[in-house]
Amino acid sequence: MKKEELAYWINERYSIMKKKTAGQVPPWTADPNMAGVRWCNVHREDDAVTVWMAREWRCAKMPMWWIVLGRMLNYIPTLNEVVSAQVPKTYPDLSTIGGILKARRERGDKVFTSAYTISTCGKKMDKIDYVMEVVQAFMEAGEPDYSSLAECYKQITCVDGFGSFLAGQVLADCKNTPGHPLQSAPDWHTWCSPGPGSLRGLSALYGVPITPKGFQAAISMAWEATAPLINEDIPPIHMQDFQNCLCEFSKYMRVKYGDRRVRNTYHPG
Repeated sequence: MKKEELAYWINERYSIMKKKTAGQVPPWTADPNMAGVRWCNVHREDDAVTVWMAREWRCAKMPMWWIVLGRMLNYIPTLNEVVSAQVPKTYPDLSTIGGILKARRERGDKVFTSAYTISTCGKKMDKIDYVMEVVQAFMEAGEPDYSSLAECYKQITCVDGFGSFLAGQVLADCKNTPGHPLQSAPDWHTWCSPGPGSLRGLSALYGVPITPKGFQAAISMAWEATAPLINEDIPPIHMQDFQNCLCEFSKYMRVKYGDRRVRNTYHPG
């Protein structure tokens, strides 16, 4: 198990963030494998889009469809335009939101994030219409069971076209929003769901393929092995944050061992 390399990535990434937020002049690391790539943070709540959403998009009484829309778009200028239009969160006309998105596209402006891959799941239809279709399904379904993250996940992944990765992102937004029912979920610290990135990260960590069936056991053992190697100045890492670290770790291992074909390069300053 490459636990030392995973702990190194976590420790070094957090150190980079601290230096950057403190206003230090780059380079923030002497490691060229860390310096030239745009990495997510150790704690998801420190990522730029999440910081913006926590301030401008999320609130305790937000309906599930609202946070689903936010994460399917995940691009601050687009989200800001929707917020500026003062779209009501109670019984909105989704054609209004769809119109805003299509107007951006017609102007040549970017609509969706480049960090997530949002597809139409094989349906031959407009991508914006597809997103509105998923959001509409959440509106019609109403609010899920917020008794635990696991139970909520089980329900929202029953919505056609809404997979494990996005479900995890949505639940992380909910559980980190003050006053939201999931903030007091009994599995707040321990729950996470398998996603393609974290499965790749676990496979890189163990050196053998990890399947969804073996995910929970593998990630639990990975955390137990890695946690003692994490610097004491790093705030607590819940299991969804650790899962995201594994996603980035898989990319780090590719970069470190010669695969330089990364999508998001970074040039500070």
